[in-house]
Amino acid sequence: MKFNLLNSSTLPTYLIAIIIAGCLIVVAVLIFLVIFFGKRKKNSIVDASAWLNALGGKENIASVSAIGSRINLSLKDKEKIDREKLTSLGVNSVLVMSNKVTLVINNAVDVAETISNGIKD
Repeated sequence: MKFNLLNSSTLPTYLIAIIIAGCLIVVAVLIFLVIFFGKRKKNSIVDASAWLNALGGKENIASVSAIGSRINLSLKDKEKIDREKLTSLGVNSVLVMSNKVTLVINNAVDVAETISNGIKD
């Protein structure tokens, strides 16, 4: 019994379809990873003064904490925040409740650490 890979009867079409589908899935996952991690690197360099200015200055910030993709801030005056600057810095959403502000952003831990360091200086 001879085994020939070029013979169409030894390599069914469903097996070829499975191999092609597997290759497409691998390519799609690789593209997703490149896009996802490419965005994170772009926002990883943060300027503390820009964040402090957008939040009304370091004297306006009472406390900063980060949980997941959210930065929780306690502000003295919520009217001093500049939503347009925050959006340009990469904030996806700004939630304001009394003097507490929550920023939704991809690299929340890095930004919260930068803001905290800026307040201490």
